[in-house]
Amino acid sequence: MAQSQAARPSEGLFARPRRVEAIADLFANVWQLGYITTDLDRAIEMMADRFGLEHCRELSGGAGGATFLVGDEPGRWEARVAMASRGGLIVELIQPLAGDIDFYTRVLPSDGSFAVRFHHFGMFAETGDEEWERLRLMLHDSGLRFDYTVEIPNRVRAGYVDTTAELGHYLEICQLQTEDTDFFSALTNDSA
Repeated sequence: MAQSQAARPSEGLFARPRRVEAIADLFANVWQLGYITTDLDRAIEMMADRFGLEHCRELSGGAGGATFLVGDEPGRWEARVAMASRGGLIVELIQPLAGDIDFYTRVLPSDGSFAVRFHHFGMFAETGDEEWERLRLMLHDSGLRFDYTVEIPNRVRAGYVDTTAELGHYLEICQLQTEDTDFFSALTNDSA
């Protein structure tokens, strides 16, 4: 980047999120754009060369120690993940590898050719089991649910909500702990 600019928003991506009283409130708390790819290395290169998204880091060890649920049942999930920013929202690149990953792969070309496809908006929510249950009930009242959930101890609980029929993408509701908000804030500030 030729000249450094301030990160946006100036109060930080993780200022206290808007309280979610309706599902639409989640859109005020968007902090991430999630993309699925067939080749993470090539996607990172393309995002840098074509779009100038040069500050991209692959998360080492993937999601070590993660619990993955399909609905309420344990599942298996393997993926390579990279995160990037250019002074604002985080861009997540995911290459699904194995397990219960059809919710990722269904947006990719069936012939396996290289692609990067939009998958979800990541939305920040207050932490805690009580808030998670409140959100779960709100989703239920709207005919929705946490279709897939990833939990990484001391880092994140992220529930994917399938809104593909209505909106063409998933919603990823994230309860982020300090370790993750510090990491993502630094990534945003370092790339500004």
